[in-house]
Amino acid sequence: MKWFLSFIIVLSCFYIITHDAFCSETYFINNNRVLLYKIINWWNDCLPEESSQLCGSRIKCQSEGDAQVEYNEAEKILRLQIKGGFADLLSLFKQCEQCFGPSYLQCMWLNKKYFGNGEAAIVQNELPTIRGLVFNNINRKKGRLIRSVEKDIVFVLEGVVGGLLLQNGKIALHRAGVFLKACPEADQSRDDSLPISLNIINPHTKEVLAKYSAILKR
Repeated sequence: MKWFLSFIIVLSCFYIITHDAFCSETYFINNNRVLLYKIINWWNDCLPEESSQLCGSRIKCQSEGDAQVEYNEAEKILRLQIKGGFADLLSLFKQCEQCFGPSYLQCMWLNKKYFGNGEAAIVQNELPTIRGLVFNNINRKKGRLIRSVEKDIVFVLEGVVGGLLLQNGKIALHRAGVFLKACPEADQSRDDSLPISLNIINPHTKEVLAKYSAILKR
């Protein structure tokens, strides 16, 4: 029932607000702060007529205080590690080899103030969670600048709920896999039907450092 799901979201918001000091990773559904594992537990056990309530909802994961900069001056490689991984309750990439869906994250824009003429490596679908981002051709000055804002860096992942996966119980930001709770099929003529984005932000200066988007492939 819709009122029950709303109650869970409100209860989650209250819990997070009163325990905010202990949280570095926060989830939002339609701009409401939630404890996503409680939402997943509800979705696992809900009645069939209630199972599509989350479908199409905007979902966001925000992580702060977890960035760790590693810079190799000789190779001009900067690694922006995410301690403990990121968004481990969400599935970003397709779960079937031959199906059509998000296959990797590609950087669409880099802030030259921080990265100069650097290039971002694609984020492969190799690990169950995002653990780091790699940037090539970063000079020493830019490496030091990024290291100086290490504690300020925030990662923001956004997408649309596409279903609840059977194998790992994660909420998928796509419809490419085997689902315990499946959402209605997307319009296959629209590649952007379930867009996924990852942004790196410095909230203190309101600067965006980098923008990534999921690339769909078969």
